[in-house]
Amino acid sequence: MELTAIIPSYGQVALLRTCLTMLERALALTKLPGTAIVVVDNGTLTPYRLAEFGVASVRIVRFDRPHSFSTACNRGACEMPARRYLFLNNDVFIHPEAIAEMLDVMREHKAGIAGTRLVLPDDTIQHCGVKFDGGERGPYHQHHGRPTAIVARATSFPQAVTGAALLIDHAVFTALGGFDEAFPFGYEDADLCLRARHLGIRIACAQGQDSLHLESFSDRRPDRHQASRRLFFERWRGRYAIDGDENG
Repeated sequence: MELTAIIPSYGQVALLRTCLTMLERALALTKLPGTAIVVVDNGTLTPYRLAEFGVASVRIVRFDRPHSFSTACNRGACEMPARRYLFLNNDVFIHPEAIAEMLDVMREHKAGIAGTRLVLPDDTIQHCGVKFDGGERGPYHQHHGRPTAIVARATSFPQAVTGAALLIDHAVFTALGGFDEAFPFGYEDADLCLRARHLGIRIACAQGQDSLHLESFSDRRPDRHQASRRLFFERWRGRYAIDGDENG
């Protein structure tokens, strides 16, 4: 298998259906000889059924109770091993050309991990790379909230990219032991990328296409990141490069 796309998801059947439709279109445009989609049903009260989605090549893996994003991603990768993995949120509608661009960026720049530009419904940036400041802010999305039309399109090489749409080589994912399941919600993507950088692995962010991200649509609890944030700073404070500031 050349590429397996993995989507952890809880409920939100209509949202997931649209996500899958866009993903299938984007995978087809990569022209890879073998691709697969794994949906990790993360404890949805009424289990997902394939007939709900209308997408041909989907495998559903079921957890009977919710697990962390990290656990769901790792389980999905074990289900369908591939040369590369694409981890995707169910609230991301990927641009048809975005995955092909991410693959091109990885090949051209010898990157082991690639992200992509994500925009909010008002055409402002949700993600185009993660920066780190030296204070309590820590990792943050560069240019968040700025109009995408005024943000440069050149491929960038940040210290981290979001796990909402993250492409990674199998060899890198295996060397890192996958996402760290100690993170209950959030910061597992920044942790993964920083661990990769400590191994000398390059990270890139493709900027050519705008994929829609309905940021945190499935979980809007204001305190959902607190435990993971504490763990992240315990582990990484003082161990990453300072490349940002409080003004973004």
